Amino acid sequence: MYDLEGETLYSVKWYKNGHEFFRYLPKSKPKIQVFEKQGIYIDIDKSNSNEVVLKSLELSSSGTYRCEVSAEAPSFKTVFQDRDMITVAEGPQIAGLHHEYNVGDTVNANCTSSKMQFHAQLIWYINKEKANSTVVQGPYYKEHFTGSERLVTTVLGLSFNVTDGHYKSGEIYLKCATRLASFYLHSDEKVVKFTKRPPTESIISNQVQQAKIQDKTSISVQNTPNIIHLACVLLFCLRINRNVQVAY
Repeated sequence: MYDLEGETLYSVKWYKNGHEFFRYLPKSKPKIQVFEKQGIYIDIDKSNSNEVVLKSLELSSSGTYRCEVSAEAPSFKTVFQDRDMITVAEGPQIAGLHHEYNVGDTVNANCTSSKMQFHAQLIWYINKEKANSTVVQGPYYKEHFTGSERLVTTVLGLSFNVTDGHYKSGEIYLKCATRLASFYLHSDEKVVKFTKRPPTESIISNQVQQAKIQDKTSISVQNTPNIIHLACVLLFCLRINRNVQVAY
């Protein structure tokens, strides 16, 4: 919206990257004039002196837009304002994760932005906390050319060892967000399971073997008094037999 402060409107013009694509002249016929521009598709029925409605946005629709309003003669006072618009095909994508991790395992993943005209800022989050620089790798950039249009893909890696400190109800929450300037565009979130590593087979077998040894030891100790008692009875009987005289 604009305020002419009592003056008569002369024109409203819209520009993208310095090139005019829409003009509104209230005293002309037709009032609206449209100039062809790549990535610009105007909904004429919804556009007027106050707003321009774009449809069928594509990557080339991104750019710096300017609205310029001029008053009628004699002042022809003109004011304008610029704003950046960014069109994104899709949000960032997380790849390289397993479904489940044990304590001590290493998580390696990549977050890749969609193709866009600007360098995207990617941010990793682990359990809703921003990942520090020690576990982040990159960013790396890859350029794509479509005719005269240059697009950029951004990749940011993540690598860290799973510890007990990552435990959040048995799961680890990972998020990657795309940020341009001071606002967020899109984000991708993944959840992986968190489990503690079970004992290995060798450890289990050792534990079972030790348990058997302990059981044998306890059995021999418990039976010791009975064995001593039996030995004493036999010794007593031998002594008695020595003193018995046989009568003929």
